[in-house]
Amino acid sequence: MKFVALAFSCLLLFSVPASANDTRTFNAMVTLAHKGDAEAQYHVGMMYNNGIGTQQDRGQAFEWFQKSAAANDPLGAYKLGCYYDGQGAGIVATDPDQALKYKLVSAKAGYARAQHDVALMYDRQGNSEEALKWWRMAADQGLPAALFSLSRAYSAGKGTPRDLSLSYAYFKLSQLAPAKNVNEMASMLSKPELDKAEKLVAEWKPQPTALTLKALSGFRAAEEHLKVAKNQVF
Repeated sequence: MKFVALAFSCLLLFSVPASANDTRTFNAMVTLAHKGDAEAQYHVGMMYNNGIGTQQDRGQAFEWFQKSAAANDPLGAYKLGCYYDGQGAGIVATDPDQALKYKLVSAKAGYARAQHDVALMYDRQGNSEEALKWWRMAADQGLPAALFSLSRAYSAGKGTPRDLSLSYAYFKLSQLAPAKNVNEMASMLSKPELDKAEKLVAEWKPQPTALTLKALSGFRAAEEHLKVAKNQVF
């Protein structure tokens, strides 16, 4: 099974054995990347980052992410931000300002994971209002970690008036806690508060952006990009 969420996290990932198809995809993507295709440059970076179709080489990955970000690819910018945010240990020094700069590019373009990361950075800076704004955007897309963070913000009244009803709703929607904890939180609400929360939960639907869906599709997105590029050429 191919890795299908290449851009979803800043965490380092273990490489997988390369198949002949992976190698062909990598070689074709490198050719396209050398022509200045920003998305191809991002995919090459991810393949080096994860050792797909080639040997894992984070130094090469970083260089390709730089090229992709310079050419305004939002996922390339996100991964470059990840490297500045600690993933690039031994490759580039951690730089919170650069990390925020590049992740903001991706967050503004609509990538849910970038929006969540940006929120965390603002929260660490003590800017609760800005953190809440980006958590809401990521939560609207259905990112569990953002839903959970939004629940905590409403529970503590950080960046917004305290609202235990909304806190419970987002806590339940995140699906990150055992049913026991969800039930315990529900017991703390009045009936009107619980009814309000359950109505929100029942009506809520995640609305991921096209960019988030592309990031989640990972290697499939790389293969699809090659098909589109080939059709444009011929």
